[in-house]
Amino acid sequence: HHSRHHDAVKAKQLKTSTRNWLLGCVAFVGGAASIPYWATQTIGNLSDKDDPLTVVRRGAFMNSGSKDAGKDPNWDWKNGRYIYPKGFAEHLKRQNPNETDLGPDLGPIVAAQQQQLQQQQQQQQQQ
Repeated sequence: HHSRHHDAVKAKQLKTSTRNWLLGCVAFVGGAASIPYWATQTIGNLSDKDDPLTVVRRGAFMNSGSKDAGKDPNWDWKNGRYIYPKGFAEHLKRQNPNETDLGPDLGPIVAAQQQQLQQQQQQQQQQ
């Protein structure tokens, strides 16, 4: 009966060590997850600052220019919403969602190519 008692003690030790291991994991993950919270509490919200940023970068495009664009005047920090400028809704209504705007560089080239294609198709239809 000595070995049975020994097994029971061993099982209890195993349960305790498993529980301690789990508690340790939970504590570690909780601690790591709270780092951003404490960082923002002590440093403050970097995106909400009015002064130009020097060390910190907004966005991941490091090679697109060295000047910080600053705070977006249309972003409402309190409600976390974007306030569209007047006339923006009308501008959106005028846009054709089926047309891709390729900008001032590629736009004219693509438009010219499409025009050529249409002319060729019309010529083929006439023949």
